[in-house]
Amino acid sequence: MNKKILVAVAWPYVNGELHPGHLAGYLLQADIFARYHRLRGNDVLMVSGSDCHGTPITVEADKQKVVPQEIVAKYHTRDIELFNLYNLSYNLYTKTTTDIHKRVVQEMFLTLLKNDVIVKGTMQQYYSPEDQQFLPDRYVEGTCPYCGSKDQRSDQCEICGRWLSDGELIDPHSKLTGKSVELKDTEHYFLDFEKMSSDLKKYLDLKKQVWRKWVWSEAAGWLREGLKKRAITRDMDWAIELPVEEIKKLPGDKQLKDFAGKRIYVWFEAVIGYLSAPQEWVQLKESSGDVIFHEFQGQSKVWKDWWLNKDAEHYYFMGQDNLVFHTLMWPAQLMGAKNGYTLPHNVAVNKFMNLNGAKFSKSRGNIIDSKKLAEKYGVDLVRYYISANLPEHKQANFTWESFADQVNNELVANLGNLINRSLKFLENNFGGAVGESEVQNFTMDKNLDRAIKETYKAVGGHIEKCEFVAGLMKILELSRTGNRYFDQQKIWAVIKSDKNKAGEILINLLNLIENFIVLISPYLPGSAEKLAGMLGEDAETLTPVVGKDKWQAQFRKKFKLVGAVEILFNKLDKEKVLMEKDN
Repeated sequence: MNKKILVAVAWPYVNGELHPGHLAGYLLQADIFARYHRLRGNDVLMVSGSDCHGTPITVEADKQKVVPQEIVAKYHTRDIELFNLYNLSYNLYTKTTTDIHKRVVQEMFLTLLKNDVIVKGTMQQYYSPEDQQFLPDRYVEGTCPYCGSKDQRSDQCEICGRWLSDGELIDPHSKLTGKSVELKDTEHYFLDFEKMSSDLKKYLDLKKQVWRKWVWSEAAGWLREGLKKRAITRDMDWAIELPVEEIKKLPGDKQLKDFAGKRIYVWFEAVIGYLSAPQEWVQLKESSGDVIFHEFQGQSKVWKDWWLNKDAEHYYFMGQDNLVFHTLMWPAQLMGAKNGYTLPHNVAVNKFMNLNGAKFSKSRGNIIDSKKLAEKYGVDLVRYYISANLPEHKQANFTWESFADQVNNELVANLGNLINRSLKFLENNFGGAVGESEVQNFTMDKNLDRAIKETYKAVGGHIEKCEFVAGLMKILELSRTGNRYFDQQKIWAVIKSDKNKAGEILINLLNLIENFIVLISPYLPGSAEKLAGMLGEDAETLTPVVGKDKWQAQFRKKFKLVGAVEILFNKLDKEKVLMEKDN
């Protein structure tokens, strides 16, 4: 019985270019996970989109002196191009400005308001006397009262990760003018986390053995401290409107005195995209320039099969700055709706990947262009390096030295070497074909047979637990086994006296390589397809079909090359790579 699996990928703000830190933080791990489960025959729905509302967009629009819609259009298009370049296998990549998303957000708001999970109240919000208006969080900066970091926004410190309430920031001032701001009373809607604390504790207790230890510990720490009511509306323009006409049909104690200028806060709204995107996906039939859309053979087209199904499993992927929103806030929203929505099974949060020991920062010139990186060095070389260094438990560091060394010494010299010399031996000594006419009564080497089957099990087990680095290392371990077999069997010497024996050794090696097609495909999909093509495999080998498990060992007794052998992974010129440090 195949599982319904939702792969929920963090929604990136469309206020700038995505760098390798985003690939390491959530994009690649989500794609690896989705691709693996599709090969297992599970019905996988991988969804995300551009987070288009809120102050990150308006701040960038102010900088470029354009309207927010222009910023959204510009970077949403660039992100889609980047995701296609890196072979990210979204079922749907959309954006938060769609009519469906707006409808689902407003429905969620009304449901929580009716269920008394959303309450109204008065808060103090930063107000600019000079501009005579309330300022959204990213327009106010100051010093974090907890860690002392400067230039932090008013709702959350990016350095220590603490939530900040209006009034906590030291020396608050307008980011636009540098002028001091003051606190002023304003009425808003709040999500009442205190009412959800008991349910959240029960939920976290169930996830202690599922989530990464540091993720669970951090979420549990937040809960122990006590979650307070948190405003879910703001005085701002660029956000989804409140469903005012529907609110006015409710009892008076659920209505604000004045709805003017009140919009739904982006932190509450964006996560609802995980619920709205499947509803959009089931209505689509093809991709357009504005979305990425894929539908695989045998998939259900009923969104409730993922969202109102006790047997469905939901996996979330994001960077550490989104931890609290996905481990506590989003589950609270889902539980508070009381609609039977499926809760997150695993929230696979990654820590940050830095560049040369410092945070990726466009303003500080510490940045790498992800598009140019892939175009210059190859998509799968980048996917390999980042996958081997995913910051699953601690911060990772991108350096040009390690990029060249790991690609050359691990991928090229190990897996690439095994594949190239085996296929070249087939090409040079058997005319590109070997089978029953060269080898009678072929049987697979028992040790290789066992190693291949154990690798499928081990890699699959690691990926299912979101241990992506460990899974990749198991694949490299199998390729080292193959290289040892090649050397120990001395096939280059055997061929001189016993072509039948050499053919038997070669078929063993080719069966090993054949299985690498499937094993590497979650990590290096482009290379897997290229290798399949060289060995004459049809497209069905890697094409997902719901209900058909392709994640298992396959053995053949004959092989034939299609075309000339091509090098799968090109060695990097380290001296040229190191020149990137000066660019």
